[in-house]
Amino acid sequence: MNRINKFRLKLLATCLLSACSILATASNVAEVDLSKPVMKTSGLNITPEKQALMTKLAKLSFFKANFIQKILNESGDLLQQGAGKLAISKPNLIHWQTTEPDETFIISNGETLWFYDPFIEQATAYNLAQSINNTPILLLTSNDEKLWQQYQVKQSADLFIITPLSKNSQIKSLTIRFSTQKAIVNQEPEQLSEFSFVDATGQISQIILSDFDVVNIPDALLFDFTLPQGVRLEDKR
Repeated sequence: MNRINKFRLKLLATCLLSACSILATASNVAEVDLSKPVMKTSGLNITPEKQALMTKLAKLSFFKANFIQKILNESGDLLQQGAGKLAISKPNLIHWQTTEPDETFIISNGETLWFYDPFIEQATAYNLAQSINNTPILLLTSNDEKLWQQYQVKQSADLFIITPLSKNSQIKSLTIRFSTQKAIVNQEPEQLSEFSFVDATGQISQIILSDFDVVNIPDALLFDFTLPQGVRLEDKR
């Protein structure tokens, strides 16, 4: 994997962990009356938009899906496209497998974040706690409701745009889109249909989800990684 692609993969992992971390944080927030102009949860002021997002995500403990990923430049021109499958379970468990154009893996077991590229037979390991400390948006994983005060949430119909107040964040905005049609029919939690993020370079990563599954719990083995024989390890823990 060249240097640019590896940088993109690390940013993607940041986005995935952010989404998973939001799930974990939101699960501890009680549902409240959204008709009030300002929410107060555990002594903290929560805006209606932020509370609406937290309430929706609290209902998603895990999910599996297939995806198409598009990387766009600031002008919206397509730079790269891929496909694969994703499984997320809270807190902080991630299995991301890109199948096209090349096979790559991002796996988090809650303690270590692994990047694995079978083609070049190399894996890189990061300490998850250190990643959280060094990346402001990942601080949401601590389940500390006060951290929601560091982010702004705007809602437009089925879209939620999450913006970190810190100007030093690697991710400038994270957008989450929900689809309610199937959820209403099957009385299931609302589905995530798409999420995208704008990184510090201005490029956009768009992940479009399909075959969204909130019924079958992901296999725990998906979140374990064992270094294959002959694979070189770059250990940054």
